[in-house]
Amino acid sequence: MSAPNATARLGAYVQRCAAEPLPPAVMEKAAICLLDAIGLALIARDETTAAAARSIAVAVPDGPGTARIWVDGIRTVLSEAVTANAVAVHAHFHDDSDHASWSHPGSFIVPVAGSMGDAADLPLERVLRAIVAGYTVTNWLGADEEVARALIARGIRTSPTLGTIGASAAAAVALNLDEAGCRNAVAMAANITGGLLEPVRCGSDEWRVQNAQAARGGLLAAQLAGRGVLGAPDALEGAKGFLRSLPGLVEPPARWRRDPRPESLLDLSAKPFATLGDNMAPVVAAREIHLAGVPTERIRAIRISMMRAYTEYPGTNYKGPFERPVQTLASTAFAVAAMLVLGELEYDVALERREDPAILRLVPLTIIEPHDGAYNEAVVTVELDDGTRMERTAADAPATLIYQDRARALEVFRGRLASCGFDQRVAAGIEADTFGKGSVSVRQLLDRLFISRI
Repeated sequence: MSAPNATARLGAYVQRCAAEPLPPAVMEKAAICLLDAIGLALIARDETTAAAARSIAVAVPDGPGTARIWVDGIRTVLSEAVTANAVAVHAHFHDDSDHASWSHPGSFIVPVAGSMGDAADLPLERVLRAIVAGYTVTNWLGADEEVARALIARGIRTSPTLGTIGASAAAAVALNLDEAGCRNAVAMAANITGGLLEPVRCGSDEWRVQNAQAARGGLLAAQLAGRGVLGAPDALEGAKGFLRSLPGLVEPPARWRRDPRPESLLDLSAKPFATLGDNMAPVVAAREIHLAGVPTERIRAIRISMMRAYTEYPGTNYKGPFERPVQTLASTAFAVAAMLVLGELEYDVALERREDPAILRLVPLTIIEPHDGAYNEAVVTVELDDGTRMERTAADAPATLIYQDRARALEVFRGRLASCGFDQRVAAGIEADTFGKGSVSVRQLLDRLFISRI
């Protein structure tokens, strides 16, 4: 019997995610991803693109096929809720990172799974299974960076391109499609996907919409598959299929010859700061220097050692002028300088501190030195005016800052809800339901947000 092609392999795996036991640690990580995405959507309520996406959605009464926009609780049709929620999760460039796929699954997987759970009042377990399927399919598609880097080299952005397929996997689990339905969902998604890197390079805004379009496209593919619409049998590997046409690869990568692994979700990294994922390791190292009490006014040189591929990503080497917030989110030099000066890096820095003289003084003093080591290895060295040097690595910070455990995730979630005016009892109730042993639905979790608002 011949081995299944990649499209059939994914279809079979997605169906198993809906039906077979999943490791408890993986399900807990999926719950962490759910809370992270909801919290990110809430703190992005005032971001221009997120607000615009909400304004387009038409409010409707509660009923079949409707779901809430997480920021304000307004109900709209499911596809519009998915779109608005996805834009909001991605709006601050704060959503989680999967390195194997160079993508941010939190913004195109969780809005699909969570909004579908709200619309159909699905049990939390089903929603978490959908999250696992979406994240791990996306991880698998990246093929240990092989497909991901090939896409980037051709000017194609990985999140919206791999994300449509990942989102279709999540939606297929939420809909409880059979194996053929799951296969058709991922096939159709592969044939309607894509997104370019130009917005990140130039600092425009539509990159936020790219991931929302992936979420919406994945939802559509699964909905159509559930109604008997057929996808191309060789969508991923065919002569004119995804692999040859988008990343430009002829032979399927080795990773595609094995099934996705649910445990790959455990390798996911959070983004504790609002900046490009490529910048996270050096920013974490810079935070350690800030915590050590560096006198930033005396800094005369900054050296940043980081993974070579990150130094080549569009926007990371940009040093100004910073006319748009996104330019600061992408710039390694700005992100590190801001962290050295401020000790934090939320979106308000990109929005309000682009002309801060203390930050801008440090940007041209920065030299970025690429290395060929791992993505999470970074060293920041600052030299003061008397020749004194301070050096820190990303490994000097607590591992849970990026690789969140439950305690760290809940701390972050509480902080985000508090910043949006929610009573801490609301956060406590959501946490108890999310990680409790009882049966609860996502609709019930969201009810807590909008019933007990201060």
